[in-house]
Amino acid sequence: MKFSLPASIKVVVVTLIVGSLFVGQMAYAQAPVVTHDELKQALVNAANTRKENLEQVKSFFSSEPARKAFETAHLDSNRMQKGLPTLSSEELAKLAAQTRQIQNDFAAGALTNQQITYILIALGTAVIVLIAVK
Repeated sequence: MKFSLPASIKVVVVTLIVGSLFVGQMAYAQAPVVTHDELKQALVNAANTRKENLEQVKSFFSSEPARKAFETAHLDSNRMQKGLPTLSSEELAKLAAQTRQIQNDFAAGALTNQQITYILIALGTAVIVLIAVK
């Protein structure tokens, strides 16, 4: 047995379905994904994070062991300090994380002065390469 709706009811049902889809799409298109305040706060947070990472790396590179390691390797620490702001936020974040880890390992006694010297030379060389590529 086949059940059939009258044509007028079919038209009303189809009209309601299409109309609800259209209204739903309009409401979705008008709602902002991110508010102005959220976007502004995200930009402020990103700028603060970058500033903190830059200060971390500069502080680490200006420490006495770092300066001695750079002198040993004949790397220009001034050039590195000046070039750090040209690094991308991602590169800077990675470098800051590495310098924090080195400081923690050194403070815990996990690294010797010689190991730190080698690590600093590698980091300094990497920074110079990154700066030269830009």
